[in-house]
Amino acid sequence: MAFLGATLNTVGLIFLTHAVYSTHEHTATFPHAPLPLDITIELLVSILVLSAGIVLTSPSLKPIEWARWSGKLQREGRHGEGKWTREGEEILSEGDPYAFLGLDGGIGGKGEGRMGFWDVRGKRKEYAEWARSGGKN
Repeated sequence: MAFLGATLNTVGLIFLTHAVYSTHEHTATFPHAPLPLDITIELLVSILVLSAGIVLTSPSLKPIEWARWSGKLQREGRHGEGKWTREGEEILSEGDPYAFLGLDGGIGGKGEGRMGFWDVRGKRKEYAEWARSGGKN
């Protein structure tokens, strides 16, 4: 699929370049005449071919449920991506990109979950216990 996508991208880019050049030549030669139909069709075909090539060469999509995706990243930890630097070192994934949020202490955990967010229900429960005890710590 990668070869087919790269081929479609190349062909689409060539068609797009030719359509843009033809449009420039036409408007420079005949400034007030409408654009010919063949240039318009070439432009639309090039966009469709380029779009198909981009879709075929794009990486796999991440799941919409971020908790599942983040959990998978957290379980796997740092791993190689199959990419290398010029110096010959493998580029490693950083693992969970949402680790800074502190979500592991959230639902079912002991902490408030997300740093910077306030657990309203927990604070209401604490206040109710404080009020029942007569305002003493």
